Amino acid sequence: MRIDFELANRDDTKKIINVQNQSFYDDYNKYGECPAYNETEQAMLKQIEEARVYKILKYNEIIGDIIIKQRENNNFYLRVISIIPQYQNLGIGQMALKYIEEVYPEASEWELITPFKSYRNHHFYEKMGYVKVEEYKHSDILTMFRYKKKMLR
Repeated sequence: MRIDFELANRDDTKKIINVQNQSFYDDYNKYGECPAYNETEQAMLKQIEEARVYKILKYNEIIGDIIIKQRENNNFYLRVISIIPQYQNLGIGQMALKYIEEVYPEASEWELITPFKSYRNHHFYEKMGYVKVEEYKHSDILTMFRYKKKMLR
């Protein structure tokens, strides 16, 4: 299966919001909230302008996205990795993580957060070399797990 990754632009805003809504709908229903669900166009435009937002493409159709923020000391924060449900469990997430690690070889560490009951996410990230380093209360109803991956140089 051929999957491509391209930087997003302003014209992709609505499509990326739609992809994230499809991808995070179950989390939103499960918890009653999800930080990447139902983002406003203004918030997504800000991400596209200030972070690095990648489209995940299959036959030029956006089926997912990746949002990355660079922090100090070559640490990177993976704010979002989303894939619409019909393309999940096909190895695309693994391709996406490998892609960003290749594109950012200067990264000394990757960090991300995921909900405490997202067991598939936990398994996936741990399989990809991430280690759970913290649990914290995001809100009264949502606890998040923080994962990190130190890169070998």
